[in-house]
Amino acid sequence: MKSINDRTLDLNLLRMLVALDDTRSVSLAGERLGLSQPAASNALSRLRQTLDDPLFLRSKDGMVPTGFADSILPEIRTHLGALFKTLERGAGFDPVTDARVFRLSLSGLGEAVFLPRLAVRTIQAGKGIRLVNTSTPTDMLADSLEAGEVDLAIGMVALSGRGVRSERLFNEDYVAIAGSGLSGSPPADLQALRAARLMVPAPATTFGSAVDRALLAIGLADRVVLRLGHFGALPQLLAQLDLVAVVPRQLADQLVGAGQARVLDIIISDTVSPISMVWHTRTATDPACAWLRDQVRSLFGPDHA
Repeated sequence: MKSINDRTLDLNLLRMLVALDDTRSVSLAGERLGLSQPAASNALSRLRQTLDDPLFLRSKDGMVPTGFADSILPEIRTHLGALFKTLERGAGFDPVTDARVFRLSLSGLGEAVFLPRLAVRTIQAGKGIRLVNTSTPTDMLADSLEAGEVDLAIGMVALSGRGVRSERLFNEDYVAIAGSGLSGSPPADLQALRAARLMVPAPATTFGSAVDRALLAIGLADRVVLRLGHFGALPQLLAQLDLVAVVPRQLADQLVGAGQARVLDIIISDTVSPISMVWHTRTATDPACAWLRDQVRSLFGPDHA
């Protein structure tokens, strides 16, 4: 078995080996690779020295491979071609043809508000696209991003350092909504709302804290009679209970669009919460992750329709 010094072997030398086999000419192989005659001859010399074999011998039919060269060329062609295809895929991402699993971290709110539109956009873009959502606690998110367990997080996330990057998408505020279960006329102002009973879906610590602060500031904290851990039951509860819900505007718009709620013209808070997408520098130049971030920007960023 030949002992190969891999420090003296590079891909260009292997490409020269394949080109020589195709052309049976040092000069023609050099032209194919953009090498001068001396450079092509030098490449063949380096190959011979590295592999300890003449590799190609002159004959009346041009340069012909030795038995050793004949034995290694099929696998070199296969693996070299696969390697360059892999490198070409790494330089870009085509959702129509490329397969990719994207790992997201969205809270319950994010899964209710962001995931449906993002899933439709990305999964319809290509049959090889897969999405996996795991709600990662905020105090573990930086580690998960760094370890590659999460590609992208969206929500009320404020992280910095350790290679974490973030981009604000929009500012969220909170509104009061009512469904068909509300009896009588809906509250028309803050004073009337203080007489109503409230429910608050607050599955995420960040969102729940923000809503609690807003309700406390306007004297509504003691009016909450139902606090939900998830958003899934909200439409049914709005239809059956005589309650007003306080929710993020994005969710309210979604429920209004589905005919499941109406927004009350009452200001809940004059402050907003920034919604950001967060990723790690390890994916900053990954074409697939860059494509995913572009989809998020177009759906939820400042310029989205």
